[in-house]
Amino acid sequence: MPKDIPENASPITRLKTVKTRLLEFDMKLLYPSELLRRLTGRSLVPSYWPIVALLLGAVVAHSGENKIVLSLQERTVHALNRLGFGPRPGQVDQVVRMGWHNWAEQQLYPDIIEDNRLERRLSSEFPSMSMSMEDIYRDYTLRRQSAINGKSIKDLSLEERREFNKQNNRLRAKLGKELTHSVLVRAVESNRQFQEVMVEFWRNHLNVYQKKVKIDCNHYEENVLRKHSFGRFEDLLMASAKHPAMLAYLDNRVSKKDGLNENYAREIMELHTLGVDNAYSQKDVIELARVLTGWTSGRQRGRKGDSPTYGFFFNKRNHDMNPVTVVGKTFTGLEGVADGENAIRHLAGHEGTAKFISTKLCRYLVNDNPSPRLVNQVALVFLKTKGDLRKVYRSIIFSAEFMDPANFKVKFKTPFEFVVSSLRSSGAGINNPELLSRAITQMGQGIYQCDVPTGYSDQAEAWLDPGVLALRWEYAIRLTQGKLGKRGKNSPVSFSSPQFASWQQLPHRELAEKVADQFLPGSSGERSSAFLEQARDIRGMARLALGSPEFQQQ
Repeated sequence: MPKDIPENASPITRLKTVKTRLLEFDMKLLYPSELLRRLTGRSLVPSYWPIVALLLGAVVAHSGENKIVLSLQERTVHALNRLGFGPRPGQVDQVVRMGWHNWAEQQLYPDIIEDNRLERRLSSEFPSMSMSMEDIYRDYTLRRQSAINGKSIKDLSLEERREFNKQNNRLRAKLGKELTHSVLVRAVESNRQFQEVMVEFWRNHLNVYQKKVKIDCNHYEENVLRKHSFGRFEDLLMASAKHPAMLAYLDNRVSKKDGLNENYAREIMELHTLGVDNAYSQKDVIELARVLTGWTSGRQRGRKGDSPTYGFFFNKRNHDMNPVTVVGKTFTGLEGVADGENAIRHLAGHEGTAKFISTKLCRYLVNDNPSPRLVNQVALVFLKTKGDLRKVYRSIIFSAEFMDPANFKVKFKTPFEFVVSSLRSSGAGINNPELLSRAITQMGQGIYQCDVPTGYSDQAEAWLDPGVLALRWEYAIRLTQGKLGKRGKNSPVSFSSPQFASWQQLPHRELAEKVADQFLPGSSGERSSAFLEQARDIRGMARLALGSPEFQQQ
């Protein structure tokens, strides 16, 4: 360790100090062992290899900026990492044969990609994901009118009330796990990888918080994000605006003409459409809040004899009927729900929205700091196609900048991306999603657990805390040792599988090459293999691969 690190320093202090040293060197060609030798004059103790490697991955961009063009394999790996959550074993060769352009074009039409095995699992294990809001409300909550044994809740004893609350909490916990587990299983196992990548983008852009919105998020995931993520932005925005999850999360369902709540009006302009302080004022926020009064949700009885239904409805009595002007467009206030719909369409099609959404998409798919030229090109497509998201995505994917060597492996994986890609690269299945969901939560990115409307960031600076990086290394150890569950049960990776077992008899060098090819495709092969050779066995090699700079980047 460097001399100025006390012997009794905490692991986090040690990590931060080493990180400072890293920034003092040109490290693009250095691996941890050589780096520490230069820093301290000592050889690297094996237990520190992956930690320093993680720090390298955090502060060094192993991009192809010095290359004229990416190789065929690098282009394929780049596509699989950016348009998916990384390759499954053997998938790089498969996509090389078909051509990454053809694979990407296919991914733009997820509905035509066969995924029957996953769909059967979703239907069996996560039934709420295909239910209507009314059915979810019926099956996952206890009715207060018939709480226990047909009694109304007001007639329950104290003990019965406790039992009622316990049963209700159990049902809601089951509903919540079906949502988070289905998100994880889909990301790892789906053949429709680009759909999963883009739903993750919109899940953060149009964020709702599960702990506040206890029974509506499952339907929101399926019928807002998944249904509209390859359609028109206007339809996606409208679906979110009218969904009980968003109405509850940003408090618009309680906004009335005589009790205005500005939360949703502010966030739809600041976060969902125009961007911070772009083309709107505080007066616009108030005016939009007024035009959206009466937009609420809950159970509503229809015509006489009809059963009540749960969902969005417009309460005319709570609506402000005075004229308003929102970002330059005037609404009479007399058109009821139509005034609010027209205001949302106005924002969805605004030039400022095109620029803001295009910037975020380019940042997500290309580079944390996308070029103004690319953003302007994509924004123009957004405006010309009236927000056709499939065409907007295509304009990014098949742009010259997407495959520019300078953008190769310059994005840093979020915790969600890291965990999902680790499972995909190892060929793992998911028998117990809860273990993996907990790991992601411990790293700071719990699924549907972001309590602020911004959602989670996909930029590197949000995830470079040394403590969080140490958690990644701990996860890599547990994953490769088969210790995610108690006593090794339900671990998703088995190194006794036929594939891994067939490698065990290989010479050490060849084994390292096999592990590098599987976990680090598209990396500099000889350096990667040499690095992995420092481990004694296949588990150690896999652990080093998952903690390496290359694996942290995409």
